[in-house]
Amino acid sequence: MEKTELSREILHIFSDSIRKRIEGILCRPDLTEIRLRVNLPLMIRTLRREYYLTEEGELSCGTGNAYIVTPEDIRIIFQKISQYSLFAYKEEVREGFITLKGGHRIGLCGKVYYDGEGKRQLQQISSMNIRIARQITGCCRTFFPYLTEDGCFFNTLLISPPGGGKTTFLRDIIRMLSDGTDYFAGQNVSVVDERSEIGNRTRLSEGFYLGRRTDLLDHCPKADGMLMMLRTMAPQIIAADEIGDAGDIEALRYIRNCGCRLLMTVHGKDVGDILERPFLGEYLRKYPFERYVQIQAEKTGRRRVDIFDARQNRVWRGIT
Repeated sequence: MEKTELSREILHIFSDSIRKRIEGILCRPDLTEIRLRVNLPLMIRTLRREYYLTEEGELSCGTGNAYIVTPEDIRIIFQKISQYSLFAYKEEVREGFITLKGGHRIGLCGKVYYDGEGKRQLQQISSMNIRIARQITGCCRTFFPYLTEDGCFFNTLLISPPGGGKTTFLRDIIRMLSDGTDYFAGQNVSVVDERSEIGNRTRLSEGFYLGRRTDLLDHCPKADGMLMMLRTMAPQIIAADEIGDAGDIEALRYIRNCGCRLLMTVHGKDVGDILERPFLGEYLRKYPFERYVQIQAEKTGRRRVDIFDARQNRVWRGIT
């Protein structure tokens, strides 16, 4: 069987028993998640629905012949994704995830304890969620004009539930801001990629294409990174993923006063939801973004997009 790019990036992390069953599934273009829980069926999520991986390596809607994940499966995967050195990945594990080459994030769940310095540690891993990352060029083309006016980019906040597609949309908007379009001149974009998901640049990979005027700061806390980029790279636009804590908000206040435009994302259902949040809600009530982009997954696998202005008036709605 010819290996796809996804197969080359993640097939090697699995135990032999999972690898031989899942290899054929990795060629599916609609694959979004692989969920593993000790002593429970291995689950596969696509854009449209959820399946179980069978003993024969097929997808089934029922659990009758599902492959059951063993503690050894989890142990082997954890060893491989940490490259047999837990110490080297202790910061990532502490945050509950490890990012692979290709931008695929593996969420981890297990037993939490706090060490002598009061730092959170995670051990006895019992669950894993492998979220598949893909670059979909052009997915924001239809609504990008509503994020700009007279050559100026509106401060924009992308909102979606986990797995809703906001990081995929973020990449595409960054690319268009950086390269420009027929009606928008490309601008210098600084990207702070705290979790190595947006650009996915490593020593072995150039990662996702984010445009020729884009500078990427990888694996740096957002608040520190945004201020660093502002002071060193003279950006016209700063982009980051999953803002929300007090440090992030303080950085946004400073950047806004410096005249730099903002492109951010946040987990949430809609604008009303995030306005109720501590820190972020208070900031938005005082300094609303000019554009809110709400993203919701449809059963068809596509995304419904609603764009609102600062006063929460809808300016565009569509499916992409």
